[in-house]
Amino acid sequence: MKLRVGEIVTLKHYSAKRSNRGIISNSFDNNVVIKPERDFLIYNFFDSDPVVIGFENDNVVNICESTVKHVDYNQNTFTLTINHIQSITNKRLTQRFPVSLCAYILSRNTRVFSYIRNISLDGLALCSRQEFKKGDILTINTKIENIELTFEAQVVWKSISEIGFEYGLVYYMPEDEFSKTIERCLEFLKMDQELSISRLKYEFEPLRRISQRKSIMN
Repeated sequence: MKLRVGEIVTLKHYSAKRSNRGIISNSFDNNVVIKPERDFLIYNFFDSDPVVIGFENDNVVNICESTVKHVDYNQNTFTLTINHIQSITNKRLTQRFPVSLCAYILSRNTRVFSYIRNISLDGLALCSRQEFKKGDILTINTKIENIELTFEAQVVWKSISEIGFEYGLVYYMPEDEFSKTIERCLEFLKMDQELSISRLKYEFEPLRRISQRKSIMN
């Protein structure tokens, strides 16, 4: 499934509580160039940041796990690399869910900034400049909507990224109440994406038609 030039999409980034919007101005390989609806938004995006793209295709809501590849301040655009696309319409969340969440690793009275790229009922993918070893148990603090979460997770794999390290973690000895909370958070994230894209379809349909008309004229 390809994102089309002229497509209006939602953009979820850890710098903002709510989704923003943008238009796809170019597409090549597994990359898309997006112009955000507000010029200043590009200054919140940095290389390798996780961004969740939301769009609708044939009445099916889809979300993309993506990362920032390049920010063009002159053109007011940024390029995203698409890592994974999945449909969330009429489906229960059992696999990883793409997110862009700010998080902190609590270690020796310090808070190490990191961000979460995806999350599931079993674990998460997390990026940080700090290096940890496979098998390490980390204490992580993050917030999903108004729910603050502090939990332990064990590193099961690690890889080197452009700005540091990416880790795959599983929750360490989670209690039943924590598992239920994570499930509620995932259901909220799904509902929030569906609502954002529903509003997008209503508010931006006129803009979509104008964009398509300009594309035909050019």
